[in-house]
Amino acid sequence: MIAKITATAISLLLAAGAFWGDALGAGHVFNPFGILFLLLTAIIWFGWGPIHDGYNSMKNESSLPIIRLGSTIIRGMRRAPQPRRSSS
Repeated sequence: MIAKITATAISLLLAAGAFWGDALGAGHVFNPFGILFLLLTAIIWFGWGPIHDGYNSMKNESSLPIIRLGSTIIRGMRRAPQPRRSSS
């Protein structure tokens, strides 16, 4: 719960800073950066469950999770033979 409140507070402070500082210099209070940080704040606050679950699943992985995907990555790197064009 402390992490959720801290992440939300940081995002809210970034939104307030963007609104206060007028990041684009347009002269009005509604700038895109402030709105995006407010949206990020809402996503963090209401979507904390999946964020927390994703962090926990990443934390419980081995130190090198890429090893499981090694053969798939190498298989995807191979190219199919290109058909040769005949010169006319």
